[in-house]
Amino acid sequence: MKLINIQLSLLFSLLVYTNMFGQVLSSSPDVLGKVSAPVIPTNSGIESLRFTNFSSDKVSTLGSQFVNDKFSEATVNNGSQYFDLRYNNYSGYFEYKKSPTEVINLSKEKNNEITFKDGRKYFLKQYKTNKASKEDYLLTVGITNANVKLYKLDSVELIPYKESTNSYEEKKLPEFKLKKPLYFIEYENTVNPIQKSKDLEKIFPDHSKEIKKFISQKNIDFNSDDMILVQNFLNSIL
Repeated sequence: MKLINIQLSLLFSLLVYTNMFGQVLSSSPDVLGKVSAPVIPTNSGIESLRFTNFSSDKVSTLGSQFVNDKFSEATVNNGSQYFDLRYNNYSGYFEYKKSPTEVINLSKEKNNEITFKDGRKYFLKQYKTNKASKEDYLLTVGITNANVKLYKLDSVELIPYKESTNSYEEKKLPEFKLKKPLYFIEYENTVNPIQKSKDLEKIFPDHSKEIKKFISQKNIDFNSDDMILVQNFLNSIL
């Protein structure tokens, strides 16, 4: 009996060790700080699995995870080497086309600045929204070397599959949908999302009256490039 217990204990230890070792291997980053990821088709008609009680049916997913699904040459962390990259607006990660059959995610831990040949520049920034800390790649817009910097986040959400509840209602396929763009102001190394006038007044309390008046006069849409006008105005009064 004692011998059986020892054997079982050794077998359990071996299984735990094997599992731990496998996890280390699968998460080991390489020089670029990349993490393995499967290749994902980007056009409409992506197939996903919808699980029911004891079976699963393939359901086409509409839309795309990308605003632009084409790979373009870009540098990482101000390096000199170019890589074929694209931004996944659903996952929030940059994807690297390592070969025609392999696409991998770039690790956020090691890659905080992405610059494309066409001039687009992304920075990994931390910010708070609804008291929760978040981290995203933000696209620089407006004047890049100003005292008040402006960024933009385009993100995609997945609308889940919905069964029809009666014979008159059609089922709704899962769909990737582009959300309204979210703009951010960076001032004195602090990044804040801006969705209304009060968000700006809170950052610049000494200029709240001027900001409120400007927003009202210009009828600013906080989900559009009107935010470049706001950036220019803030830099003119600070």
